[in-house]
Amino acid sequence: MQRHYKLNRHVQKHSGRVINASNLLDRRSALLRIAVVAGAPIFSGCAELSPGYPERDTPREAAMAWPADKPRTALVLGSGGPRGFAHVGVLKVLAAAGIEPTLVVGSSAGAIMGALYAARVPIDVIEQRALSLGLTDIADPALLKPNRLIGRALQNVVNDMVGGRRIEDLPLRFCAVAVPVGATKLVAFSAGDTGAAVRASSALPSIFLPTQIGDTLFEDGDLVSPVPVDVARALGATRIVAVDVSAWREDEPANGHESWKRRDAERRAIIEREAVGATYFHRVRLPYYAGASRAYREDVIGLAAEQTKVALESIRAALA
Repeated sequence: MQRHYKLNRHVQKHSGRVINASNLLDRRSALLRIAVVAGAPIFSGCAELSPGYPERDTPREAAMAWPADKPRTALVLGSGGPRGFAHVGVLKVLAAAGIEPTLVVGSSAGAIMGALYAARVPIDVIEQRALSLGLTDIADPALLKPNRLIGRALQNVVNDMVGGRRIEDLPLRFCAVAVPVGATKLVAFSAGDTGAAVRASSALPSIFLPTQIGDTLFEDGDLVSPVPVDVARALGATRIVAVDVSAWREDEPANGHESWKRRDAERRAIIEREAVGATYFHRVRLPYYAGASRAYREDVIGLAAEQTKVALESIRAALA
């Protein structure tokens, strides 16, 4: 059974800064306005007209080429928005223990961290970038919808960090999970431009425009599969460690908005349905309210690292 952690200290520490979703939306809108004033529309117009990669590198599904000399193990990193920074804590512990899967599957925030991990970017570099990343680094508001980001800036950040390598050229097998707009069938991008695949997987409708890949518009994989265990199985993985950083329903505040509670319930039902397919399901407990500050990121990375250390032997056994 997983340990329970006291989170009141963290919530109190961020009292007044990380209170509710509307505060985060206000902060996002302010930064978007700054980006517009700073001349982002000039860049945005170009980004909206070009995918940012040659046609031959269009993200696509491809058969998973499992190496004959390695086990078919997979690490699945789930979605969670700002909670996704907690994946850094998980990866720090795995790296220190010398544990490495053969395949990494990511959804949304998990796809961002998963791509960097699959590229074997040093974990201290991933952590440093995670702590320093600001919305202005990915602020490319659309000309016709300035309250939404295009996503090309995020695509560029990812491609820069993975050294411009395509998914099939990364040291570890990797796939980013996204869903076509209006559909329920997931697409697992396992070849092509890494940043574009991650961008599609992270295109949360409330923040980003859908990502066009080929003739199809894609959006956040979280909408259909927050922790895509089934995708890892479908790709051929025989042993799977899945990491869930989403909110715990047990931590819902009594006065929480009903729409949040409904969404929590919907997500939890999807997650639990897929969790049974994991060899080990690592459910990280974080504060219910998420934030954007550096202090919040440091805290969730620390909490995730602490809980992963407790679960380390179970993870090691699952990926053996």
